[in-house]
Amino acid sequence: MGSTSRLIGQYYWLLSIPLLIFGFWAEWQDFVLLWYDSIIYSHGYLVLAGILFLLYLRRHKLATLTINGSPLALLLLAAASAVLLFAQAADVRFVRLILVPVLIVLWGWSIWGRGFPKVAGGPILLMLYAAPIWDDLSPLLQHITVFFNDILLKFVDIQATIKEFYIVLDVGTFYVAGGCSGVRYLMVGLFLATFYGQLYYRSHLLTLLLVIFAGLLSMFANWLRVFGVIAAGHYTDMETSLIENHEAFGWGVFIVFTLIPLFYISSKLEAHFQNDDDSAKAAIERPRPRYTSAAWPVISSLLILWPAIIPLVVDAKTRRVSESWNPELVETNSDWRGPLPHANIWQPEYQNYDIELSGVYVSSDLRQVQLHITGYRRQTQNKELIYFGNKLFNQKKWQLVSTTKRDLANRYSAAPTRVNETIIQDLSNGSQVILWSWYDVGGVLTDSKIEAKVAGALNKIFGDSRGALWVLAGRCDGDNDSDCEQQRAVFNRFLASTE
Repeated sequence: MGSTSRLIGQYYWLLSIPLLIFGFWAEWQDFVLLWYDSIIYSHGYLVLAGILFLLYLRRHKLATLTINGSPLALLLLAAASAVLLFAQAADVRFVRLILVPVLIVLWGWSIWGRGFPKVAGGPILLMLYAAPIWDDLSPLLQHITVFFNDILLKFVDIQATIKEFYIVLDVGTFYVAGGCSGVRYLMVGLFLATFYGQLYYRSHLLTLLLVIFAGLLSMFANWLRVFGVIAAGHYTDMETSLIENHEAFGWGVFIVFTLIPLFYISSKLEAHFQNDDDSAKAAIERPRPRYTSAAWPVISSLLILWPAIIPLVVDAKTRRVSESWNPELVETNSDWRGPLPHANIWQPEYQNYDIELSGVYVSSDLRQVQLHITGYRRQTQNKELIYFGNKLFNQKKWQLVSTTKRDLANRYSAAPTRVNETIIQDLSNGSQVILWSWYDVGGVLTDSKIEAKVAGALNKIFGDSRGALWVLAGRCDGDNDSDCEQQRAVFNRFLASTE
């Protein structure tokens, strides 16, 4: 039994490659799509190659690891895998992709103890340089780039006016877009510095210093790149091809002002801070194993697999529920006629929906209410109720007047106790339309996007991924908010008639 456990401990890291591929199959697919589709993250292939290379170099150290289970790591792994399952159900891609390297490190730690993160943790966490968490830095880096370019332009006596991300010269206007923020160069510079440190340094302090230098040099190179394009435009009266095509120019500047100085700095750091081989050996010394049972890799692997297995288990129920779901426009009492087809008060701008129902109801005093339902039978990535591409109105036809939350005076079965009230104005004739909207997620009625997202994720785990937007629309009597008061009363009458 002891020899079997030792054999599993030594070579399970190799046998586990198919496990990690299958367990994170959906995430690996998203990584590849991200790297393929996004210019900002196209360096992801380089990051993956660097990780595999470092792990290959450390394969002998990995082979010496034996089972030394960690209860703390197992607990953290269970919590992280639960978060992954929820993020999968809610289709929160950036959370899912961030969790992949974290889960792999926790998985190895829970089986082989602290020896695994010391040997493989650094290379694996390099994957964070290729995860979609860096976009949020773009606005900050845009501001910094504009600020330093203002200084550089003044230094060479080029007159410019700064308007947020616009740099206005006499010859033309330059816009420092998100792609000009330098986030790509920053990520590549930080990755290369960290990779170099993992490859040659045994001191975390040396790696940190190199990473700091890489970050500063990468940003400096981007400032010079943007300045070079602006200066070229200024001196050529906007005739230079650099204005439209400066990709190669940018990487040339990056090589000259980041990679070459970084190579020089890395050698100087290594020369001034010699590594002690004995301390390096001590860094991977492990205490006497306490938890050596083969159950540790089994339990840890199940925690890796269950977020991928549960959707497969409930897939049949999810398909059955989605196919049998056929929402209908509501029926009202005799005070209302409808629903009448060809609703023309308003139309939302939602993407990739499965169901769209719309009709106008007319009251006995000739007041109109349009009821609109946009439904998703089975929500998936880019085909979901709460999605950045879904808009309540077409912004080319309508202008937003106001938006607020409105508590309903009575409780109605067709609506939550509070709805989203939006007033919009027709750009063609100035008329106003009032909208009351809410979400129906597997029977949960709510006005909150967050609550709808959470409820949808929980329902999806148990095989129900339905979701729908419900909207009441009506014309206001005038151009002011107070002119919509009568239509609010009509909405309440309509909801009461559905009871």
